[in-house]
Parts: sequence; C-alpha cells; structure tokens
Amino acid sequence: MTEIFNYAGFAVGLIGAVLTIYYARRANAISEARRRLGWSDLVAASDDLADRITNELGRSPAAILTPGLRGATISNLLARDLPGDPPTFVGISIWISPNEPAVQINERQYFKIDTEKWHVYVPRAVLDIPRDEDILIVDDFAMSGDFQIKFKGELVKRGFSAGKIHSVAVAVTKVAIANHKAPDYYWFVTDADEFYFPWGKAR
Repeated sequence: MTEIFNYAGFAVGLIGAVLTIYYARRANAISEARRRLGWSDLVAASDDLADRITNELGRSPAAILTPGLRGATISNLLARDLPGDPPTFVGISIWISPNEPAVQINERQYFKIDTEKWHVYVPRAVLDIPRDEDILIVDDFAMSGDFQIKFKGELVKRGFSAGKIHSVAVAVTKVAIANHKAPDYYWFVTDADEFYFPWGKAR
C-alpha cells in the first residue's frame, strides 16, 4: 500500500511539474506576442486605422508624412486603404550614436528636426502642401510620443494649422498615453519598451 501511495505521489508531482512548465511556456509566449506584431497584424492595423481616420475627417488627408523607412512601411499600407491614395513624403532618420555615419544632406531639400535619439531630415516639399488640408504624421511606434509632438510643432511654426495635423502610430506605450503624448490614432497598446516589428526592434 505504501508503494502505491509513493507511486501516486510521484505521478502527481510529475504531472504538476509538466503543467508548470507548460503554463510557464504559454505565459512566455503570450508575453512575447504582446511585444511583437507580424505582417498580418500590420495589414489589419492599416485597415482599421484608415477606416477611423476617414470616418473622423470625412475625407482622405492631402498627404502623409513619415520620418523614415520604418514609418514608410506603415504609410504605404495606410495610403493603400485611404481614399485617393494620398502621396507620402519620407524623411531621412539617422540614429544618434558615437558611430553615427557622416551623411551629407542637402539643406535646400530638407529641414532638420533633432530629438534625443534621432536626427530627422524632412523633405522641404511638404511645405508646398496647402495649409488648409489635413496631414497625417505616421510612424510605426510611439515610445514616449515626443517625436510626433515635436514634428507637429515644427509644422505649426511653418504655417500649418495644428488642427489639420494628425498623428498616427501602429503601436504606442502606456507611458505615452499616461503622459498625454500618444498619437491621435493608434492600434495597439503595449507595456513593453522592447517591441518588435517584422523589420526588427522598435527604436
């Protein structure tokens, strides 16, 4: 009888260990999923965001502005879903680091916006957009929300109406929301600073 109880106890312990490992792995997978968006997510995000933007504005924006290639991928998907397929103006984003590459930017074609993390060169052609038209500033991720606010401020300084400039990001952190720096439109909220898109880690 004692042996039976020993075997039963061993079996229960083994099952418990297996279930613990299973649920730990499942929890890790769920946590990882919350820090990563795939291509199917981005397509769904662009569909949803385009509908919301069009319904709120009542028409398609005149143009999309994005600071660099990461945002350009989102902009391309979004423009496809917006009526009229508005043009996209893509900036040049350079990550600030000790090994920052020496890049010569023609200042007659771009104006510069600096943040704590990036040098962003914006095409001056955006200044030809009629001031009474709606504009979207689009990026992939809003970690603090500071960049889009600064970008909007620069456009306002150059004559655009603050009420006509709308910010968009696929994902935003809860910190940006809590600090009232979230973009006007977003699709996914995350706790994580380390967040991943198909092209790599958000920066």
